[in-house]
Amino acid sequence: MDEIRTTMRKGQKVKLWVLSLLCLASAAYGAWQYWFRLPERERTFATYIAAVEQKAAAEQVINGGGRLDEAQIAEYEKAESTLTTYANDKPQKPSKYDGLISLLVWFAGGLSGLPFLLWPLWKHRNGGWILHEDGVLRSPKGERIPDDQIQDIDMSSWRGLINPQASNKSTWQAKLSLTDGRKIVLDDYPWDGVSRIIAHYAHRFHPDTWDADGEPIQAGLERAAGAFQSSDADDPPSESSSEEG
Repeated sequence: MDEIRTTMRKGQKVKLWVLSLLCLASAAYGAWQYWFRLPERERTFATYIAAVEQKAAAEQVINGGGRLDEAQIAEYEKAESTLTTYANDKPQKPSKYDGLISLLVWFAGGLSGLPFLLWPLWKHRNGGWILHEDGVLRSPKGERIPDDQIQDIDMSSWRGLINPQASNKSTWQAKLSLTDGRKIVLDDYPWDGVSRIIAHYAHRFHPDTWDADGEPIQAGLERAAGAFQSSDADDPPSESSSEEG
């Protein structure tokens, strides 16, 4: 038997990369706001208030009948120029919450999401599910399941062939039954190549229903569908399974 190695589907990778870029953009925006934009707004507001105060002080001297010296005239003209610049857009003092939002929500929130998005890409760079030549099955979580611990595979929901009422999600899945009573879900949706692993076990345990390529054998499929409907009517399943992937 040749080794079967699955890889993360392109759509899954694209989703993780796009979300990672969004997190990075969020962190960059938060950093720009907190360390550059907010201090700049503080300085602009302080400049504006100083100009208002300088103009008011000069006008108080003039209204009181006094005269401005050259330095005071220069400050007055500078204040007038500053106020003219902001005539249509008066600077506002940043809220005390602006810094917290920029630092905690945009910056820290963006950075905190990156490890969770990039780790799967790194962890599964060499494959997700792997069926080794010796029959050992390795899960994406790193668990190694020896061949002699796998005793059956439930194909009742696979592609909706045996159970047409299966949900859209479960039609991508088949369940391995282990000797310790656990159920391991093989999900072909996120992993490209899982269908080949499913085909391997389906043909091994149910050769009269599934051929070596995992394609259904019509006569066996009809028997399996009839058996499933019969068992489903007699005893509605109450299943507790542990999922991998």
